[in-house]
Amino acid sequence: MNVRLLRFCVAVLLALGCIAPLAAPAITARPVAAEDLFKIVYVSDPQISPDGAHVVFVAARMNGPADAYYSRLETIDVASGTVKAIAHGELDSDPAWSPDGRTIAFTRSKKGARPQIYAYYMASGRAVQLSHVKGGASNPVWSHDGKRIAFSSVTVDAPHAAYIDFKAAGFRPKKKQRSSDVRIIDTMHFEVNGAGFVYDKHEHIWTMNADGSAARALTAGHRWSESGYLWSPDDRSIAFDSLRSDPPSLGPSDVYTISSTGGPMHALHSANPANSVLAYDRTGRLWYASGGVADPAEFPSIVASSPDGSDRRVVVAKNAIDFGDSVLADMGEPGGLCGPFFAPNDAFALTNVNRPGYSALTKLDPKTGSLTDLTADVGEAAECSMDRAGRFVAYTLTDFTHPREVYLLDLSTGKSRPLTALNRSYLASVRLSTPQPFAVKDAAGYTVHAWFMPALPRPGDKPGRRYPTVLDIHGGPETQFGNSFFHELQHLSGQGYNVVFSDPRGSTGFGYDFEEALAKQWGDAMFGDVQAVMDATIKRPDVDPNRLAVSGGSYGGYATLWVIAHTHRFKAAIAERVVSNLATEQLAADLASDNALGGRYSWGLPWEPGNKYAAQSPVSYVANVTTPLLILHSGDDTRTPIDQTLQEFSALKILGRTVRFVDVPDENHDLSRTGAPIHRVERLHILDTWLAHYLHP
Repeated sequence: MNVRLLRFCVAVLLALGCIAPLAAPAITARPVAAEDLFKIVYVSDPQISPDGAHVVFVAARMNGPADAYYSRLETIDVASGTVKAIAHGELDSDPAWSPDGRTIAFTRSKKGARPQIYAYYMASGRAVQLSHVKGGASNPVWSHDGKRIAFSSVTVDAPHAAYIDFKAAGFRPKKKQRSSDVRIIDTMHFEVNGAGFVYDKHEHIWTMNADGSAARALTAGHRWSESGYLWSPDDRSIAFDSLRSDPPSLGPSDVYTISSTGGPMHALHSANPANSVLAYDRTGRLWYASGGVADPAEFPSIVASSPDGSDRRVVVAKNAIDFGDSVLADMGEPGGLCGPFFAPNDAFALTNVNRPGYSALTKLDPKTGSLTDLTADVGEAAECSMDRAGRFVAYTLTDFTHPREVYLLDLSTGKSRPLTALNRSYLASVRLSTPQPFAVKDAAGYTVHAWFMPALPRPGDKPGRRYPTVLDIHGGPETQFGNSFFHELQHLSGQGYNVVFSDPRGSTGFGYDFEEALAKQWGDAMFGDVQAVMDATIKRPDVDPNRLAVSGGSYGGYATLWVIAHTHRFKAAIAERVVSNLATEQLAADLASDNALGGRYSWGLPWEPGNKYAAQSPVSYVANVTTPLLILHSGDDTRTPIDQTLQEFSALKILGRTVRFVDVPDENHDLSRTGAPIHRVERLHILDTWLAHYLHP
């Protein structure tokens, strides 16, 4: 669960030449299958060379026999369009160009070994291991002179000796028994979904020469970690983020600088508790985001200062602009924040922003904080990089009918063109449904944007048929649905279901007021909005109002439980990785804190009289549920611990209601996006069976 008016004029924008359209796939009879996840190429992290002549990116594919994702680096010659695989590893990632464009540093992982930094030399086509660090190495960042590389390495605390006197016990211990596996924890946020226990793991910044020699730790600390490191333009210092205390809140962090040859750390003073480094501009000023921890909807301010924190200037005010990309789908995580990357003479900074139902690349004026969008509402534009001269931008783009591909934006003309088409043959083999935008007014006067994805007719379907319809509610809640390829929804459409999805109050992309409107009323505000969306949906001639289902995961799972406890209009429901009891979620999740999900600032402290957790928890209304419910949870999910599902499941069983619990072992909160390939496909077939039983498509 993350703590973060549509322009539907694509045809007009295309006609004006603002962006090159993604090529339309050929239409065939075959609908999207669950197993098509094995056929899609997952494109990410495009990095343009300093001279703009080449782009390197990560291409990941599912490997069935290994039940894993294999990723490799591929390069594009921008002039010729030639794409080729390089390095030929199975788990390569984090590509970074040397300043002279001759070398690509990257991270390579091998089974049974910690990741290390490698270098790929463009001239020879050789890949050479650079780092040999015991704790592993990842995320290389080149110095501006090309002589050094900064990277991160994780140290793990040595286990404590076994808490036992073996002599008194009367036996000699085996080697494995000499160390204790008992965990003694005295810090909050001691585990992270997908990473497990992290209280004994500490990420530090290292540097080495470009040939891999002289590797040394730049930062250290038994308890703390550092991240987000950046070289200053003169390479004399490195800026980074670190939290060197154990607060009860989620989100605090400070910005530090350190000499690139080592020495004491210097913290930048800030009146705000949450600060994270963004970039150095070309003159050496340090840019960082700065905000609070009380408001989960808050957009932090953007601040520029001297590296020592003096001459501080707020460039973008708090709650003014929603930077980054938070569009949700099942093709991986949202792209997050891009850059900012500064053009020569700091003429502008390239970054990205959430817009209503899409994300866009944008130019930020460093003097005024004003924005000029570079891409329109044609999809989810993210993961960008810019050449040294500020002429070209490589980025990923996806829309409703195309998975992510690499694009090139020419800043002199404002036009984009595709550099890859790795999913072209797959798209030519399937039939897709194109979502149709619509909007409704809610009771609070907000415009709520939604999309209707028509069911694909199947052989034998008569004209004018009314189809069953599935309402899908996104997680977050501070995320959004938007113009992005969503395999699961395409699969449902191909199975004979209309699919409706929307951005109710609390969604990103629609401004601070719309996002903040969900605070303190997680259930009611969302419920009113999705009900209004469904009221409009059932008026369509192709919708059977008597065959409706509702589904969602994470906050969407919470929302599904809330919806079926407040209306009986749905014939079936699917809730995944749910929150059913906000009080126990607040205290047991990996994000347990005083402010997670709104926390004390929205509902009070869970143990204090008069708190409002029960009023906002679906389990409080479980007696009203009569809708047949499939509730799915992953065994290793610590973002929404499995007790959240068990509370709802057990209550419904006690009440004698129809409910089925699906437990997926060895998966975490992100099963539907990044889970093991076989489990992801199994999940879809289990959902298909449940819906077919109650909706009969």
